[in-house]
Amino acid sequence: MKTTPLKTEVGCNQTRRQLLKLLLATGTFPTLVGCQQESKRREILLGAQGSDAERYSISWLNTGETKANIALSGFRGHGASQHPLHPASAIMYGRRPATRSIEVNLVTQKITNTFHCAPNRHFFGHGCFSQSGELLYTTEADLHTGKGKIGIRDARTYQQMGEYESYGIGPHELALMPDAKTLVVANGGILTRPESGRKKLNLDSMESSLSYIDLESGKLLGSFKVSEEKASIRHLDVAEDGTVAFAMQLQRSATQHNDIIPLGGIHAKNKPITLLEKPENLIHKMKDYMGSVAINSQTRTAGFTSPRGNVVAFWDIDTQEFKGYHTLRDVCGIALANNKTDFVISNSFGQLRTLNGSTLKEDKTRRVTQHNLRWDNHLIMADVLV
Repeated sequence: MKTTPLKTEVGCNQTRRQLLKLLLATGTFPTLVGCQQESKRREILLGAQGSDAERYSISWLNTGETKANIALSGFRGHGASQHPLHPASAIMYGRRPATRSIEVNLVTQKITNTFHCAPNRHFFGHGCFSQSGELLYTTEADLHTGKGKIGIRDARTYQQMGEYESYGIGPHELALMPDAKTLVVANGGILTRPESGRKKLNLDSMESSLSYIDLESGKLLGSFKVSEEKASIRHLDVAEDGTVAFAMQLQRSATQHNDIIPLGGIHAKNKPITLLEKPENLIHKMKDYMGSVAINSQTRTAGFTSPRGNVVAFWDIDTQEFKGYHTLRDVCGIALANNKTDFVISNSFGQLRTLNGSTLKEDKTRRVTQHNLRWDNHLIMADVLV
């Protein structure tokens, strides 16, 4: 259905309920006039952080400010998502493995909901919303069979509505494809159980894959593997045209060789997976481990972090040409800034760095260090009206 942009003035004395009714009825956002002094949009850097159970939290920082906000969670988080229908809300997903996740209000700094996975399931630390924002998909596992599952939840109440197969073991990160009809899932292939923590129980038989799942039927549309059987596909990002970049973690102890194995890959529709094989000296420096990945669709560049290698490296997603790198101790989080141009990276020492998406050079005037924070594996950028 074609929609017409709404042109209206909304006074500051109009209630939130009236505003919400207006937004739901039109599907568009009105122009707020006369409220500039009371509220403004803020770019927020958001991620899990902490070093032990008493400090684990979801934390966020307004761009241009130095004081971070913290909502203690009591468990170690992993990935996060901003709620598309409620931009002031964000989700932090549990991991290692976990059975709960939380919703936090970025304005009030309060945890507004805690939700658990279904009986005999556990979370793997990632989730994504449907295009409408009405459904939330989470990566999970069946505790009895070990098979990967995609939990389907009502994004208002977080109540379980159903689940799909992930068509693999150990589904980790997932994303909605640009067609809004397909999920892409990184099945890491590694079996873990809550009672044994992070212990890897099936390295001899592990099978990792990149799976595409139809959202309407839950059917498998395609499954793709890399040649190295002990390379676990863990994290991914999707470009605006549907090109997928993914990061892997090699289980070196399960291999029978000392070869340098590519840790990053690119998959475009109707094409085979292409691995990022050069430069070998940099890949060797990563010590078999890539963490997060983020794509800049404007420059067709993907950035991959390696906390073991203390480096973030960049490749062209069309030509697979190596474009450069930046060193930062224990770097793991990476996200595209809201300007869709710059990359922002984080590490476990509370440091944030901003890199130009074209030149990959750091803007040192935008350095931030929070010595009391230990940013965890991932970072997202949110746009919030505060």
